[in-house]
Amino acid sequence: MRIRLLILAALLVLVALPAAAAPSRAQDMIMAARSERIVRASPTPPARVIPTPPPRVVDPYALPDLLSFAGGYYDFNENHPRNESIDIRLEHRWGMSLLPKLSDYFRSWNPYVQMHPIVGMHVTTDSAFYGFGGLAFDFLIGDNFIITWSEAVGLYDRGHGKRLGSVIEFRSQLEAGIRFDNEMRITAAVSHLSNAGITGWNPGVNIIGGYIHIPTNWIFNY
Repeated sequence: MRIRLLILAALLVLVALPAAAAPSRAQDMIMAARSERIVRASPTPPARVIPTPPPRVVDPYALPDLLSFAGGYYDFNENHPRNESIDIRLEHRWGMSLLPKLSDYFRSWNPYVQMHPIVGMHVTTDSAFYGFGGLAFDFLIGDNFIITWSEAVGLYDRGHGKRLGSVIEFRSQLEAGIRFDNEMRITAAVSHLSNAGITGWNPGVNIIGGYIHIPTNWIFNY
């Protein structure tokens, strides 16, 4: 009788254990399902995109900035009243061509024609001074020949030199010369200063001389 009771008790224990464990398993499954829903519902943060700068486009026909030194014969021709002296100049010419800035159409002109801003000054041995700004048009002929036409406007102080009739004077200049493989240039130049008739006195002055143009990166090492 005792053996039967023991066997019956053991059977009851075996039946009761899975029943007791079932709620725990069910609870674990519910918690897992909830966690999965939370994970699925959580938004995935977007991947961080690091912008990359566009590649730098190098113009194969770009010219360097130039520092230009010149000397010349001021009022060289028979233009009365005449006041001969020595003309000394310092100029800066930017290498960037402005034509493609005006229109992409002109980009195809770069191998042949470029337009550059310039600034500079003249002084003479008679203490005349002329400071100016303007534009220079470079006509590139072959690899080593260049013609430059420039137009400028500036302020003139005669010092002890020639009276030109106005403090505002315009300069027109034509240059021709050699452009070396290292971008240095040597050019001959003839230029004319006058006030374009804005006053009643406008004798003008003609200057002939020569330039040496040196790339600025030679001097400032950049």
